[in-house]
Amino acid sequence: MKISNKKKVMNHMTLQWGLIALLFLTIIVLRYFDYHLYSMVSIMVTLLVFLYIKLKSRFIFEYENSGEVLSIKSYKWPFKGKRNPIFEMPQKKILDVKIKDGFFQKYLVILFSSSTGRVLKMDIDITFCSADQVNLLFGDITKNMGGKKTELISENG
Repeated sequence: MKISNKKKVMNHMTLQWGLIALLFLTIIVLRYFDYHLYSMVSIMVTLLVFLYIKLKSRFIFEYENSGEVLSIKSYKWPFKGKRNPIFEMPQKKILDVKIKDGFFQKYLVILFSSSTGRVLKMDIDITFCSADQVNLLFGDITKNMGGKKTELISENG
């Protein structure tokens, strides 16, 4: 099974950068016609939109499960060159899976056992995955966990 939010992230980011370009064009036009007060307001709005873009990092999330090995790739838009798996693990080593909701972001939290026997935790950004994609992802991971008891838990904070 494959799950990806690439199209949604690309559309969202294109829209946001188009909005910033429009705001910069508005600032230039207002400055040209000597509307300095309105241009200052436009500068503040542009900075707020830019701050929002920086705070809400856009990660493209790609999930693939062959049944034996779970592979997750995550990279920031538009840096397409970094597609190396950030998490690749045999399905049998996964102990628990949770979905954690933060203020600006949503994470997939995976607890797994390392080769030394320690329990490790991996947080993977899944902010721009839809609710259906999150449910499919969670269901697919837990289905192949070998009968371990797991629930979809949403933590705030």
